[in-house]
Amino acid sequence: MSWLDTLEEVRKRDWSSATPIERESKAKEIINICGYGACVGALVPIPLADLAILLPVHSMMVMTVGHIYGRNMTQTEAKKIALELGAVAGLSFAGAAAISAIKRLLLPVVGGLLSVPATFALTWGLGQASISYFKTPNQSREELKKVFEDALKEGKSVFSPEAFERFRARHADEKAPGTTSVPPTPAPEAPAEPEAAAPPESETLRPKKRTL
Repeated sequence: MSWLDTLEEVRKRDWSSATPIERESKAKEIINICGYGACVGALVPIPLADLAILLPVHSMMVMTVGHIYGRNMTQTEAKKIALELGAVAGLSFAGAAAISAIKRLLLPVVGGLLSVPATFALTWGLGQASISYFKTPNQSREELKKVFEDALKEGKSVFSPEAFERFRARHADEKAPGTTSVPPTPAPEAPAEPEAAAPPESETLRPKKRTL
């Protein structure tokens, strides 16, 4: 089963009778899965592709966590909440502003692109903020930001390179949401050889003029 299928299975389950411990345990499992799923996007060899992939992954994470805590929503609503939580955390998902904010909050020496551990930590932080958001809907922005900042530090220590490599091996053929296949560039055709020019007509083959 792919990690995307796992999220879908969780959203199909009725969590109304689950205990608080069961909800939190499953929500953290989903955050962990989405953290490594987002990391796969960070390795896409296209500039800024990781940023384009983060929001769809975070939206799916928020949608699944929300379902666990009894909040069913559409993908559009989940995207809006993900953006709101990102704004509370001081993040923007728009081009250069996103890079600047993430570099400032995570790794100042990243050099403009997210590293894999930083991507995991960011996803972990927003995931924990989403748990807090659904558990206690009336929290202030300052409280949610504190949850995010604490979870961000925690996410850096939770990340495991070995676990990430195992995740990649299990889901090698699976594309993260937001990615598209890039068709291979066809090899250039060899230029056609120019046709040989016809030899000039021989003077001996031309009919001679008759003289009277």
